[in-house]
Amino acid sequence: MDYEKLSNDNDFHKWHNYEPIDTDYVKYAETNPSVIAASHKIGDVYHSFANAKQSFMSAGYDNYGDLCGESEISKLYIKTHFLLHAVIEYAICLDLSWQVIWAYIQPASFEYLLTNKHKKMENECNRDNLKAQLDCAISQKKLEAVRIKHIMVEFDDDMDVKKLRTLYNSLKHRGIIHFEGLGENSKTMMMQVEGKGIPILCREEYTVETVETMLFTYHQKFQQYFNKIIEEIIPDDYLNKKVSFIDYINTSLKMSSIQNKE
Repeated sequence: MDYEKLSNDNDFHKWHNYEPIDTDYVKYAETNPSVIAASHKIGDVYHSFANAKQSFMSAGYDNYGDLCGESEISKLYIKTHFLLHAVIEYAICLDLSWQVIWAYIQPASFEYLLTNKHKKMENECNRDNLKAQLDCAISQKKLEAVRIKHIMVEFDDDMDVKKLRTLYNSLKHRGIIHFEGLGENSKTMMMQVEGKGIPILCREEYTVETVETMLFTYHQKFQQYFNKIIEEIIPDDYLNKKVSFIDYINTSLKMSSIQNKE
């Protein structure tokens, strides 16, 4: 695994620029509140993806210091510990990307946004419910919903994405996998009957190299996928943070009035 290539892959840091600030509330809170809600969730994806990358990077360190002993098996254990963290964190990024779409596609209003009601709806966001919401929007002839669903389904159906999600689900439901080199993972009893081993319970087995390749491929493909989502839901003028002082004052007063009602 070329960890230097991973280290230099930093294009995703631009996602941090979409975290909504004052001027974004002035520009969109009344006219397009879903943009604010979705942009806030983009920030969540950004931080989660950065954490996932750091866990992955940590698996590539040559010196783990006080984290482990000097033996090769101790070093291998720490390496796989970071790899498993990266698997979980990268997989969570996909769930969070669904929340970005969910926040954007859900009906919203100025009041709905400012009273954080969209946050309560996040608990209902899963793949099936999101597809149903997109299908509803598509039935209303909303072409952007067609494009967003295509991007989402295309990524979900990618074989490399499915491999990582399968590994993630194994960890979530079975607790652990077995890495080659970390002890025994016998698949049959020592005794054979008619030249055949008798199968026994064992764990799914992976090599470090297999998981590294899986993670790096996902790391690259997720960025391509999420950039497409951002292009669909974020207005072209979003990164222009200029607003008039009068608009700023008026929006601030309206926001304060709504929140004081709560």
